[in-house]
Amino acid sequence: MHAMDAPPVRVLFIVDGRYPATGGAEMQARLLARELSRAGHSVRILAPRVDDSQSLCERIDGVDVTRLSYPRIKGLGAVVLNLRLALWLWRNKGDIDVIHVHMMHNLAGAIGWLKPWLRVPVTVKVSGAAEFQGGVLDPELRGRVKHRILNAGARRLEAFQCISRHTLHMLREAGYPSDRLFLVPNAVDCDRFGAVRQEPQSALRVVFVGRHAPVKALDVLLRAWAELARPVDARLVLVGDGPETAALRRLAAELGISDSVEFPGMLSDVAPELRKASIYVQPSLQEGLPNAVLEAMAAHLPVVATRVSGNEDVIDHGRSGLLVPPGDVQALAAALQCLLDDPALRERLGQAAAEDVRHGFATDQVVASLLKIYRRRGT
Repeated sequence: MHAMDAPPVRVLFIVDGRYPATGGAEMQARLLARELSRAGHSVRILAPRVDDSQSLCERIDGVDVTRLSYPRIKGLGAVVLNLRLALWLWRNKGDIDVIHVHMMHNLAGAIGWLKPWLRVPVTVKVSGAAEFQGGVLDPELRGRVKHRILNAGARRLEAFQCISRHTLHMLREAGYPSDRLFLVPNAVDCDRFGAVRQEPQSALRVVFVGRHAPVKALDVLLRAWAELARPVDARLVLVGDGPETAALRRLAAELGISDSVEFPGMLSDVAPELRKASIYVQPSLQEGLPNAVLEAMAAHLPVVATRVSGNEDVIDHGRSGLLVPPGDVQALAAALQCLLDDPALRERLGQAAAEDVRHGFATDQVVASLLKIYRRRGT
């Protein structure tokens, strides 16, 4: 049977965290669920009810969302959530062809132990940084009893969506079978972000979008911004919020650059901000595969990013963006200065970035790759 003639798939997305939310895994799950549903497949979302403000059941983007309650007590909460997950899957397994868990965390390991009676193929998305730094796949924690149990369960599952080459390598190093590892990146909505963009004729705007957390190294970015020879009306825009916001505001004041740095907070739609931008910057110390970079590239923006996993997967240095060593103020400043001074270079890199995203990260391509995985085991 040809792929175009294949029957619709009934997919259950399990999101191990708040849904919906602005985090990368949650945003990807929402985008893919919407696109699969539009393509005629049946999609349901199952997630924890992380606080009482969330409904147990609702419909988002035309997709049914169910949330499981559990006590907010460390240890006991995880046990109750896993039991309720098992009960829900048992009751509904006849309506599911495949399960896709969005993040390799506790629920992925628990589902692995349910496999003998569940009999539904399971794909797990492995994002990268969160799982390998303090998470289930952290090499330094793998020997702990909890981590050994969760990994033993996860290894029973059929497929693992690795969103970057680094993620694929780390899973191999952790002993996961190579024939179950699939390199499938995050998707970007090119229709939403990819409209032809005309660079503003007024002030130059350099934009970052993301959580204001230490791993994003926004202090490095502010120090680099302070060193630039830039037009007086140029602006650095730090979209987002987080534990570092107050400290970043103080640092901007100490560096004497407060008048050129904007903190617009968390935005429900970043597309308008990207359309006003001249350059996108991602100074992170580590990444999985950043949605923000893909969206900026789709918006025809030249990107300056650190040479870390994820960024390296999407940016061709010198062709679709510029890569610099992480934590290097001087290198980041030099790359930004280069783009601020050269409109033709900005245009050339931005056009190449948009082309690369359309050819490798468009939603329909990622959905097609996932469907091949879903159907691989006869779903």
